[in-house]
Amino acid sequence: MPDAPEYTPYSVYVLEPHANWVTAENGHIPIEAIAERVYGKPYSSLRGCQRDDEHIPNDSVKLYELTSDEDYLEALEECDDPEVYLGWDSHTRESVRKTGMTELDYWLSIRIADENTPATVEANPPETQDLENAVFEDRFFADRAFSPSLKLVLADLIRRGELPRGNFLFRHWW
Repeated sequence: MPDAPEYTPYSVYVLEPHANWVTAENGHIPIEAIAERVYGKPYSSLRGCQRDDEHIPNDSVKLYELTSDEDYLEALEECDDPEVYLGWDSHTRESVRKTGMTELDYWLSIRIADENTPATVEANPPETQDLENAVFEDRFFADRAFSPSLKLVLADLIRRGELPRGNFLFRHWW
């Protein structure tokens, strides 16, 4: 057909937060397992996805487009941005930001208490509290307090050669 539109095919990779649900047949990518291996600590892809879209509903999916050079380079710029958004301060009516470190560096500085290191922050700190080098009593509270953007983590993992370039679909449900 001479008038048929031309389409550019591209791959969409499905991110699976639960590594034990990834099989050779479904071809899903175990994003939390890859991130934990690379960064040396557990990563909550659900919290990261909610950081990108805080109003994402249950039983939904979010597409991260990182196929084009423009989208990928924009994500890398955000990944390397030495500023972290900490939240909205209702008293001063201003956004609170921390400069001098990236979201990944900030997240990597947050730890979980163990027998040698006691917790240094309460379970539910105020949203705008600076948590650099904070130690939480367990992972649940650390993930709730701060998880980096899933888009930034994907861009960093692509840059490191851990994931292929492409578009990624995050399946979100509970």
